[in-house]
This record gives sequence, C-alpha cells and structure tokens, in this order.
Amino acid sequence: MEKKVIQYIEEQRILEAGDHVLIGVSGGADSLALLYFLDKFADQFHIAIGVAHLHHGLRGAAADGDEAFVQNFCQERNISFFSRQRNIQEISQTEKISVEEAGRKERYGFFRAIAEDHGYNRIAMGHHINDQAETMLMRLIRGTGVKGVSGIKSSRDNLYIRPFLCLQKKEILNYCEIHKLAFRTDATNFQRDYTRNKIRLDIMPMILEINPRAEVHFNEFTKIANEYEAFFEKYVDQIEDRILAKKENSVVIDRDLWLREEPVVQKEILRRSIFKFKGSLKEIEYNHITAFYSLLKSDKTIWEIHFPHDILIMRRYDRVIVAEKQKVMGSIILPKQILPNKTYLFSKERLILETKFVSQDEFRKKRSFFSKEMENHSEKYFDYDKIKGILVLRSRQSGDYFYPTGLAGKKSIKKYYIDKKIDRNQRDEIPLLVTEAEVLWILGYAINQQYLADDDTKNIIRVTYLMLGEKCDSRYSGNFG
Repeated sequence: MEKKVIQYIEEQRILEAGDHVLIGVSGGADSLALLYFLDKFADQFHIAIGVAHLHHGLRGAAADGDEAFVQNFCQERNISFFSRQRNIQEISQTEKISVEEAGRKERYGFFRAIAEDHGYNRIAMGHHINDQAETMLMRLIRGTGVKGVSGIKSSRDNLYIRPFLCLQKKEILNYCEIHKLAFRTDATNFQRDYTRNKIRLDIMPMILEINPRAEVHFNEFTKIANEYEAFFEKYVDQIEDRILAKKENSVVIDRDLWLREEPVVQKEILRRSIFKFKGSLKEIEYNHITAFYSLLKSDKTIWEIHFPHDILIMRRYDRVIVAEKQKVMGSIILPKQILPNKTYLFSKERLILETKFVSQDEFRKKRSFFSKEMENHSEKYFDYDKIKGILVLRSRQSGDYFYPTGLAGKKSIKKYYIDKKIDRNQRDEIPLLVTEAEVLWILGYAINQQYLADDDTKNIIRVTYLMLGEKCDSRYSGNFG
C-alpha cells in the first residue's frame, strides 16, 4: 500500500521537498492512517508535518476522547498539534445551514487559519476512492454537470492535497490493522440523518452487489471527467477575458462575442460572470443558468432577472450587466387565484409559479434521497385536502398569520417580518401563498407546518417558484420547470 501511495504522490506531484504539511486528523481510520504514513515518510519526502483537529462540540465525551486521542498520538511522536472547539449545532442554526455544511465550513476555515499562522503550505486530507464514489453519486442525485462528477481532486488551490485518493477504504483499514493503529469510530457515521450516510449505508451496498468493483469504476470515471474538464477549463480561460469585463461594481458581458461560442461554452461563461461578480455560486442552480441563457439568446433588448443573494442581471440594448440588485420600493401584489396543474408567469412581479399534483410515490422518493437540510428552498409540497378555501398569491394584509415550522402556535406575518428585520419598504413585494387569512408559504422565507404533506397525504400538490426580471416574455415560462 505504501508503494502505491508514494507512486500516486509522485505522479500527481502533490508534494515537493521543503513542504510544510498540515494534516486534518479527526481520529478516524482514514486521517490517522494518513498521519502515520506521512510521519513515517516525512524524511523521504523532505517535508515537515503538523496536525489540526476540530472538536465539533456535537458528541460530548466521545468528541473529548477523540481530541485527547489525537493529541496524545502527536505528543508521542513529537508532532505539532493544533485544536479548536466549536459549537457546530449553534453555528448551523445561526447561519441557517445544515450541520454538515457548518462542520465543513468550520473545519476548512480552521485548517486555513492554522496554515497561514504557522507557515504550512499544504493541507492534507484523508479522502479515498470510496469517498470519491459517494461524492459523485450525491452530486448526481442533487443535479450536477461534468464539473460536479469530476469529483474530489488530488490537489486543489495549490493548498489542499489528498494522498489517499488512490486507495479503497478496505486498504486503509488493513493498513491500520497491520500497524496496530487503534483509530476512533464516530457513531454518527452510522446515522441515516445525512444524505452521504444514506448513500454509504444503503445505496452503495446495493450497487456493490451488482458489481463489487463499482467504486473503482466510479473513480475511473471521475478521472475521465477531470481530463475533459481540464481541457474545457483551459479553453474557457483563454476566451473569458475577451467576453467578460470586470467593472467597479459589475461585470459586463460582450453578447456579440458570447453568441459566437457553442452552448456549453456560453453557459460556462454565464456561470463565470456571476462568480466573477459575487465571488461565489452559492444557491445558483442549473435552472438559474438556463433562465439567464434563454433570455440572453433571445431578441429581447430590455430585461432583468433576479438571482439569490441580491444578484441582478439586466440587458439594456447592447449592454448586458451583472450587478447588485437595486433596492426598489415595495409594490403591492394584487390577489391572483392559483389553481393546480398550472404554470403562472407574473411579469410585473417578476415571478414564475408552477403547481402540480404529484403521487405519494414521487413524494416519498424525493424525501428518501434528500434530508431536510437539502430541501429546495424554491420547492414545497402541501396537503391539498387541508386547503379549504381557494389558493391566492398576494401581498400581506392585516390579520395574516401562519404556523411556523419548529414553533408552537401561530404567528402574525407582521410579527414575523419584524423579527426577521425585513425592511418595511420591501414587505409588500414579498409574495404570499394564502388561503383566506392563513399563509401557507412566505415565498423565499418560511412555510406553514400545518399544511405540509406527509406519508399519509392523499392529494399532494407541489409548488415551485422562480424570481425573474421585469417584463419577461411569457414564451420563456417553459424553461423554468
């Protein structure tokens, strides 16, 4: 195994003589084996190593034991050890993100901080072939392109390295057994609350029954995808600066040059225009890019489209601009009746709304693949039998109320807006899906728990929405699903 890893490191060129390598170690088999390996071959590679451990504050005494175990392991071998304790559950609730995402964010932030403060130029992680397969499947289930299925990289940003990506989990466990590495086991790895665990515990075993080498084949596929992606990225890098121009507070797209490229390149340029402006693609989904793409390909010369995180994209004749959403005084949304199995385009409100009856099987499949933290914020499922009056889309009205998820009792919409510190000038332009005075959904914000569909619901209605630009042509409604 050691020869295999050494060869992989040399082929991928992920270590150089003189590197200072910080190893992220949880105490589990993967990270402990990586620490043992890099410590054993540090002189051969001419590197110095250190260890960083993040205590997530989630598992009480077990987590304390993990930290003490890793610290003692390092002290016995005279390896520099750094640790930090964070309340991941609290961070998750405060930032309104999943526990998984909060943990990942804090881990990487901690590792980077230690690396910068103590002169480490590499951060080593213990990912392996099985992680690669799980990641690829998870991204495919969520929805992804070639970039997503290219998976975990052996090195990223000239900082993060993964020397064990050539190994299967069983090889690492065997290595631990041979060298008597008494690694720690995290009990949460066996809980099905998280999507990755469901894939590892339920889906992968079924796939491996069909082909025991499936994980290896998945890994081979990610290598092929990586090669395609590298070629594609290199081409787009060469043309990006000719098509996109970064201004002080915006990014400008040269539409004439953009139109000369193939559709796959055009869509990547649009993704990059948003990233170039915002520095992130958080919550930018495939349907956002296709909406942007359809409008830019059209002959319409004046339009706007609004994306998450206050991103405004607009065309004004020959100018196509990605900029910050302008603060517009709220305008009242007049009541509009909403019927099942319809797609509505409200041009004034810059909104597409779709309703559709779905079967209990379809609903259950959705829930089985996606845990609560991964639910689509623009897609909700309601029990249609509980809706006694007509469904209406409108602005707030005096007396509006709902039953927020996670809280006992009802809450007025006015009080909710105040608690959320929503600008009073913007409150009238927030769309509400209501029946009489009871609000089912504050679009983009909160939902009424009393109307949610469950496994016993007979008539389930799915409601999805997408915020668009002003004066959008109705012929584009079909592009947003």
